[in-house]
Amino acid sequence: MTEASFRKMTEEEYLRFLAESEVRYEYVDGFVYAQAGATNAHNLIAMNLAALLHPAARKAGCRTYQNDMRLRLVSPHGNKPLHYFPDVMVSCEKLPNDAMSLTQPCLIVEVLSQSTRAADKSYKAERYRELRSLQAYLMVDSQSRSAALYRRMGEEWAYEIVDEVVELPCPEVTLTMTEIYEGVTV
Repeated sequence: MTEASFRKMTEEEYLRFLAESEVRYEYVDGFVYAQAGATNAHNLIAMNLAALLHPAARKAGCRTYQNDMRLRLVSPHGNKPLHYFPDVMVSCEKLPNDAMSLTQPCLIVEVLSQSTRAADKSYKAERYRELRSLQAYLMVDSQSRSAALYRRMGEEWAYEIVDEVVELPCPEVTLTMTEIYEGVTV
């Protein structure tokens, strides 16, 4: 995340502001944060993942979304709405064509970069795991060939370091690190 705006906004003000902006902003605790541009490695990894997930998601009646689809969730800490732009999401919820956000992803993927690593591994990971629909949260590093996965196990979450293969529950698909990092030199 980059620097926050200097004044708090309501969710309605944020949505109006976002509709008029060419820059993506996340909304956390009433503040907006501009999203920095991504490196070639980051973009390639996100595109590889979206392409790999798409066929399995479609087969399961779900959809794959990339970083322009917003995730809206409500923090259980004070019922505050939050808006994030994960790198890749899979959701089986039915959305109208004009929808600009989703609320029930079954998979969230964040590609970690130097500027997002801390947020993606800490408070975003915590907020994402509060989603009842979420079955897995995959974090893939853009600077080294490494990944980690939070997998829902009933009401608990298991944390796994990805070795060479990752099996995802939604969509049900097995991915290799070679596929994820295709075209990326790390």
